[in-house]
Amino acid sequence: MKTFIKILIGLLVLTAAFNASRAAFNNYSFEDAVHEALLFNPNAADPEIVKAVMKLANDYDIPLDAGSIQITSRGNDLIVNITYTDSVMLIPGVFEREWTFHPSTSTRLLGKGGRR
Repeated sequence: MKTFIKILIGLLVLTAAFNASRAAFNNYSFEDAVHEALLFNPNAADPEIVKAVMKLANDYDIPLDAGSIQITSRGNDLIVNITYTDSVMLIPGVFEREWTFHPSTSTRLLGKGGRR
């Protein structure tokens, strides 16, 4: 019986670790996609950037509202900070947790003086 309980606990820990890493990987993939979108269209206006980020959030099944996207410019750097909270099912049917993610990306604008 002790062996069965140890195996069950081990499986629960592995399941929770797998689901947590899946959520973290999805966040990283989303952050990378936002970075690529900035690289290929760095001179886009703020509404265009928000629209692209929202489309990517929809593609990655991320619950995001446009008010959670902050776009700033510092010199020649364009910085996009995003905050969202997602519900992660660590152990299906047993344990669910709300996690807040803070993906952030930036790109260097080449040219004269940064954004127009």
